[in-house]
Amino acid sequence: MSKINSYADHLYCPKCGKEYSLDEVHQLCECGSPLLVHYNLQEAGKHLTRSSFQGRTGGLWRYRELLPVRDDDNIVSLGEGMTPVIRLKKAEKSSGISQLFLKDEGVIPTGTFKARGAAVGVSRAKELGIKNIIMPTNGNAGAAWSVYSARAGIKAEIIMPENAPSITRNE
Repeated sequence: MSKINSYADHLYCPKCGKEYSLDEVHQLCECGSPLLVHYNLQEAGKHLTRSSFQGRTGGLWRYRELLPVRDDDNIVSLGEGMTPVIRLKKAEKSSGISQLFLKDEGVIPTGTFKARGAAVGVSRAKELGIKNIIMPTNGNAGAAWSVYSARAGIKAEIIMPENAPSITRNE
């Protein structure tokens, strides 16, 4: 077990302000709102500097102290993150925009930026001992969560409406 000094300290409801323990499984707040992770950024600011991240391998988990996973053994990764930023010089000229960049998320293993959320969410689920994940999707989030769940050995049931785009259903 390799402990991570995560600055995540609790869950909170952005609607009513109620706080919940980060160490327990929660679905929604009592008021029905999704819960968000609260980070102690003042404490993080005392200990983390730009040099804290230099020399680390690239990817999402390079910033692990700012993610809600507390043990490296629970990290589920397919190498997501650190996707290239490409300057679009021809488009700058034709659009009159002085600097125009494109972030190429297509190189992420699942082909979508939603892999980042899935990597963190599934890692946290693994840490909490969750064995089954059920989620609705109307797009490629379901594919990302399915792939990361499989990697973690967690059963995933992805529910998609019949009228979802065929390209998404085929994933």
